[in-house]
Amino acid sequence: MTNSFGLLLAIAWRNLGRNRRRTLIAGAGIALGVGMCIASFGVMDGMSTDMVRSITDVQLGHIQVHEPGFSARPKLELAFDKATDRTRAAEHTRGVEAVSPRVLGWALASTRRQSTGVQLVGVDPAREARLTKLDRRVSKGRYLPQAATPWAAARKLDRKQKKLDQQLTQSETERAEAEIEALAGGGATHEPADKLPSAQKLRTSTQELLQQVAPKPDSPPPLLLGDKLARKLQAKPGTRVSLMAQNLDGDPVNIEFRVVGILHTGDRALDNVRAVGNLADVRRLLALGDRAHELAIRLRDPEAAASVAQSLAAEPAFKGLDVKTWTQLRPDVVAMVQTNSVTTAVMVAIIFAIAAIGVADAILMAVFERHRELGMLKAVGMRPASIVLMVTTETFLLGLGASLAGLLLGVGIDLCIGHYGIPLGGLSSTTLAGATIPPVLHATITP
Repeated sequence: MTNSFGLLLAIAWRNLGRNRRRTLIAGAGIALGVGMCIASFGVMDGMSTDMVRSITDVQLGHIQVHEPGFSARPKLELAFDKATDRTRAAEHTRGVEAVSPRVLGWALASTRRQSTGVQLVGVDPAREARLTKLDRRVSKGRYLPQAATPWAAARKLDRKQKKLDQQLTQSETERAEAEIEALAGGGATHEPADKLPSAQKLRTSTQELLQQVAPKPDSPPPLLLGDKLARKLQAKPGTRVSLMAQNLDGDPVNIEFRVVGILHTGDRALDNVRAVGNLADVRRLLALGDRAHELAIRLRDPEAAASVAQSLAAEPAFKGLDVKTWTQLRPDVVAMVQTNSVTTAVMVAIIFAIAAIGVADAILMAVFERHRELGMLKAVGMRPASIVLMVTTETFLLGLGASLAGLLLGVGIDLCIGHYGIPLGGLSSTTLAGATIPPVLHATITP
């Protein structure tokens, strides 16, 4: 009897077909174990992918550019100049898909019924739509128009108006002092309050001067509100919202905006505080000129973020600015994704171990059931090593075929979950450290 491997391979293959029920049971165990491992990886990888996309697609982009210190502690004065030129320089960098300049500030938003603090963000509507698909996140109303609202040009005060401004300041000061002394019951050293100019007259004259040096827009500029912020303000498309803020010069400004749309990003933190306006309008409101607080950059290949960031930082246009990838800006999300990967590996290892024990038991029982057959082979001259090799070859062929079936099963499950998703029992999206887990889980197939 020859001991060639080809003969052993042929015998092993024929032995698999001799007891088809036993082979099918063992193979089904292997296929099910492999399929569940692949499906588990797909679901957990899909969750990690959704978490990363909720950060990069909705808010950060893949790279951001700021003044040093802005990402740690945002301040209105930490805005870099030449924002238009730097935006064009970033757009011409290899690997960059979209760039959007932004300005950020805080304001008090008021309607007739409610008031609350908001994060005011100015964006270029066309660029922002290419970067974060913001136009697709409008649940009610419409997206921001590309054209900025017309604003009258500011004019300097002439000599007569400057003198009037000084008189108004002095009159208001004297009125305040007179009222304080009257409340305190002390002797007035200033002109009686009833002989001072009326408060309405002071207010009218002040507004006239203010309209000249800081004119308001010809019509209320458009504004987008997060859906939770809109509910808080009891606002809807068409509602007028007054925004009171402090501009770069330190002066208080109060401009009335008109809500044109309601945003739903899925990120509770953003939807609760964010008000988005046209970049040009918000710049005029905050007296920022051609400045910007950040450039958000989207890449064609997110994996190339580190190399593209290095290329940008080396360009003269970005000298002295912080160029950081999303992983540097949000290390907490990176840690969450890594934790998710470790959890997935542990879970899959447990599934694999259970499947392996079941398969090993099935193979061992198959060997015990074949003791007469194996004894006959030994009696006709087959060496024990050849018998072990034959059984091992059978197991390998069985494992290979069943693993291929498990691969198809797992990929099929992931394709179905990727298309239809797994609803989380009617729960809404969950936000963890700024990363959003959607209410429906989708699988992602990766190598």
